[in-house]
Amino acid sequence: MSNYKNDDSRLQLLAKGDERDWQLFYEDLRSPFRLYFLKHTSLNDEAVAELYQDSMVVMHRKITGGGLLPPLSATLQTYLLGVGKMLHRKQQSTPAKWDDDIPDQPIPPGIERAIADRELAGWLRQLLNQLDAKCRDLLEKVYLREFAMEALAEELDISAGAVRKRKFDCLQRLRSKVQA
Repeated sequence: MSNYKNDDSRLQLLAKGDERDWQLFYEDLRSPFRLYFLKHTSLNDEAVAELYQDSMVVMHRKITGGGLLPPLSATLQTYLLGVGKMLHRKQQSTPAKWDDDIPDQPIPPGIERAIADRELAGWLRQLLNQLDAKCRDLLEKVYLREFAMEALAEELDISAGAVRKRKFDCLQRLRSKVQA
């Protein structure tokens, strides 16, 4: 007798290979998987998304091929995280530290977006810190504090066209940092 009756019934549906069932399964487990691997590895968002896709492919092959049958000894989410861990270990030379802090509920998309925005902001801050003080100050005023070109021109005692040119040059330097 299984302790995971809901997962057993879902496994039977997935074994039939119906695309809608797989799509729901994919959507339900994306957030917990993503958060788990962002927390416990040094992978970025894109790498976690790729790992999730690879893990789902392995799960699909295992389930539709009859390699995973009820009764389950763990939840499908736990199986998926285990597959992700094994794939990650194969990809990495240093072992990651894992704990059993697996989220039970999918995370709302707004929270996922906020986490991704925070990570992006940190990355941009690192890039900005690599620029000289004048460029960093100008870009922060234009994009973070939303200064108008005229206000910056007045503050810097130059024309608005010169401010736009400086902004362009600073963005070029920032782009070169991104590509490096």
